[in-house]
Amino acid sequence: MRERLEEEPEPDEEPDETPAAVATAPGAHVPSVADGGREHEYRTDLLTAAEVVDGTTLAGQLTKASGEGWDLVDIISAGDRYAVLLRRAKRPERNARPVGFTPPRS
Repeated sequence: MRERLEEEPEPDEEPDETPAAVATAPGAHVPSVADGGREHEYRTDLLTAAEVVDGTTLAGQLTKASGEGWDLVDIISAGDRYAVLLRRAKRPERNARPVGFTPPRS
């Protein structure tokens, strides 16, 4: 077994690296996620209280959204309005691939 010195960091420790959250300004906490890190994408729609309880507006919007692949997550009170939070699985971006045979080289 080799001798260890006090100055050597543990194998799983990374000295001199600070987390990205520490680098943000105090009071302005905005989380950041790498492009490939999210599994879902989110969207919100604002409705009035009357539209939420009338029985047709909310149902119609949810039906239309579900046809596009969106699922209802929550209805959040936002003062005199309501935010309808929807999410869907993030779709992988497809690269254009040629289909068929390439023309013969001359």
